[in-house]
Amino acid sequence: MTLLNWIQFTAACVVAALVSFLLTKFANLVLVLSYPEMSKRIATSFSALTRKEYVREHIIPDLRLSCRTFGVRFSIPGKKLNDMALEGYKASRGIPLFGGVSAFLLPIVAFVISTSLAAPFVREAYESEFHKLSDRNPFYVAIALYVFAVMWWPLELRRVRGVMSEAGDQRAFYECCRSVAMCLYVLEGSSQLLWVDRSVHASGRMLIRFGESEIRKGGITRQKELFEHAVRVKAALDECAGKALKEGNVALPELVAMLMKILERLSEGRLLCLLDESELPVYSPPSVAELEEETRKNDGRIVLWGATAAAVAAVAMISLGVPAGAVVPAALIFLMGPATLWGSKKIGNPRELLDAMRQGVSQPQDPQPSPGSASMSTLPSPGANAPSARTPGP
Repeated sequence: MTLLNWIQFTAACVVAALVSFLLTKFANLVLVLSYPEMSKRIATSFSALTRKEYVREHIIPDLRLSCRTFGVRFSIPGKKLNDMALEGYKASRGIPLFGGVSAFLLPIVAFVISTSLAAPFVREAYESEFHKLSDRNPFYVAIALYVFAVMWWPLELRRVRGVMSEAGDQRAFYECCRSVAMCLYVLEGSSQLLWVDRSVHASGRMLIRFGESEIRKGGITRQKELFEHAVRVKAALDECAGKALKEGNVALPELVAMLMKILERLSEGRLLCLLDESELPVYSPPSVAELEEETRKNDGRIVLWGATAAAVAAVAMISLGVPAGAVVPAALIFLMGPATLWGSKKIGNPRELLDAMRQGVSQPQDPQPSPGSASMSTLPSPGANAPSARTPGP
């Protein structure tokens, strides 16, 4: 290939990658802006199946029985309670399901298709040393799909997490209903207090995710208030659940009463007063050590996902016949891309990552003495005085 052909080929690859990048960003932006409409359509198509599963769980009848058993009264109308619990069930089941398909399955399919399209072209190019190349259009399509796979995964994963955070109040409502019903199951002997504690902890985490979601609810100040209140509510719930783990079933009525109060406040929309002020602990912001620990865990997850993606990509490309010289750059993109884009400063820049990998792969070792080194050390140097030769006796 001449220099002009190389320039044309490179320019066409760059254009294909750029067009794919812009279309991917635009498609994800459309999904972000159409979140309420899209979620309603998904919920409608998902409602028939979820309603059957929801009715099969008997959450609301068991909740009512649990409140009667523990002597707790609540004022939520029956229809409203059932409708809000059903919406929370849909959000808890539907969003992770459709989000997993959109954020993980689509990029995987696009990557497999792009690799299968590019493999014959790359193999032929390597065998002929780029002197004679066939039709390049499939390779351009492969580049576009490859860019889509790389870009769509983080964008869609971020959008799905945002949707789950926005529906955190609905998911927390359903999880609180489950916790109240599980208190009855503990009394009947079909459940354990530890499972109740896990459910209560999950409810608090959902409320915190709702408070820290990226879409502003009345501005940054309102979001900060929602987040701090959710943290205090979770601390109160954890303390009450911990009391049940210490004292046993005698502490369950207090836990059920607290959960039902949160459900009533959620149904009324009182998001900044889920519990009374006297029931809430003082808000304490996270310490520097806690923030560093969270950052370290996040970096670890990013590196783990990147390494897994690099390994899967390398195995898939090699199995499809892509030469090793083309596999290594693609694997490095998957390995270093997530750490560079979403990792903290402690992970470092790409050059530091490469240096760290080189040091990990080839550690300097102490030179091992060769078998002849001992005998060589006894030989005289060229400038040294040689010992006098022994002359034979007379």
